[in-house]
Amino acid sequence: MAQVRKILIADPDLDSVRALSRALRTKGYQVHYAPDGSRALEVAVLRHPDLTLFDEACRLLDARTFVQILRTNPRTEDIPVVLTTSSLDSDRARGMRDGTLRKPFNLDEVLSRIEHIFRRNEAAKDLKSEQQEIEGSLSQLSIPDLMQILGMNKRNGKLSLERGAERGEISVSDGRTVNARLGRVEGEKALFRLLSWTEGNFTFTPGTSAARPRINRAMDDALLEGMRQSDEVNRLLPGLPPRHTRLMLAPEVDLSEEQHPVTAQVMELLRQPRALGEVLDLAPATDMEVLGVLSTLLQKGVARPTESEGQNLGGGDLIGAAEVHALRGRLLRTRTLAKVATAKVFVCGSGSSAARRILARVPGLEAMSADPTAVKSGFGTLGRLELSDVLNVDFCVLPPAEAARPLWRPFSAGAIGALLMDTSEPAVRLAHYLAWEVRIPLVVVGTEIPAPLQGAPAGVSAPGEDLTEALRAMLVQALNPAPTLPGVTHVQRAAVTPH
Repeated sequence: MAQVRKILIADPDLDSVRALSRALRTKGYQVHYAPDGSRALEVAVLRHPDLTLFDEACRLLDARTFVQILRTNPRTEDIPVVLTTSSLDSDRARGMRDGTLRKPFNLDEVLSRIEHIFRRNEAAKDLKSEQQEIEGSLSQLSIPDLMQILGMNKRNGKLSLERGAERGEISVSDGRTVNARLGRVEGEKALFRLLSWTEGNFTFTPGTSAARPRINRAMDDALLEGMRQSDEVNRLLPGLPPRHTRLMLAPEVDLSEEQHPVTAQVMELLRQPRALGEVLDLAPATDMEVLGVLSTLLQKGVARPTESEGQNLGGGDLIGAAEVHALRGRLLRTRTLAKVATAKVFVCGSGSSAARRILARVPGLEAMSADPTAVKSGFGTLGRLELSDVLNVDFCVLPPAEAARPLWRPFSAGAIGALLMDTSEPAVRLAHYLAWEVRIPLVVVGTEIPAPLQGAPAGVSAPGEDLTEALRAMLVQALNPAPTLPGVTHVQRAAVTPH
């Protein structure tokens, strides 16, 4: 039989206590009552309630002193205390780890808060144990609550977080946050983004953290600063363009003037047009600082949307919604069902110039970093284009040298097409392999189709210099890899040259 939970109500307002007591007893809770702080302390020590609702109007002992005394006694140190108040003064809530409830009470809110605290305490008991791994839902236990529990219990390990296709992690050492990662973002910037997640799942894996320390804040300080920055980000975002909007510096801007460090970071990134979301990811400063600078630069006309922004807003304009879902379905046909699918497009070219052209000229493409290692190494992912909420396209490069051929097949899994950026022998050789061995469509950019590539099984086309048109043509070919055209066999596609 489940143990009945005990709740102590400390409140001199008897009318409020009666209504609240009835609601709690109806839910199966056992209720104890104290008219003042001194009596509440006595009941807490003798009865050891599972939760205390302590009103700010209690005499003889105030809420903060009550909490401080509880925390010094091993028997009562874990009792949650929620401050009940009629005041709008938020300063009263400082130091109240379990928060406040506003009077007059919304009983549904009170019951929901109580259930939430009990779920959190159950997780805290699990985290105190020697279990190897603990997992749950963020809708039941928020990231700030998890971090507080880890901090109070001085735990070591990694908190892995998942929301749709997004993956993040927070490394904890002796109850302190030492690092956080979310995509290509790391440190406090990643931590503050993760703290805003309200949906998803978590897994805590105990162990010594191997993460390089990037955060030097006490847990409570990190949580308070994260909440402050989240509020400010939410205030700034409505006044800014969408994340995919490409921004640039006005031509007349003088970059030689000395700037605030964060302003200098943002302006340096905007030397070439970039999506707002890309600037957020690449600038070392926090989102709040970067958005503040962008807001000021846009208001003063120092930065502005690119001239092509009105005609081309990024990946969402390349193909229609039906085509997006058809392509996603094709990608997931032989894989575990996922909310977001990621396809690969290969860039075939010699040297780094082809990769840099892609990064500079594909609207909406967000680079993996300010200077992706794949540009210099010729191997890896350059950046990601978000076609929709359910489909992303990663632009990748492979080393075209013959000696690198063993890498080509394992890395080409998930490929839907290739762009040939020049007609050098190594680039054509790689494109030929992708067309005949991997059997993906080819699009030749800026030139006619080389003879070795004509008759590619999944199709080959040459729509001209425009990378947007080239990408659109490739996506259309990916959806219809081997159509039958007049005069063409069922395994070939006619070469299309610019008009």
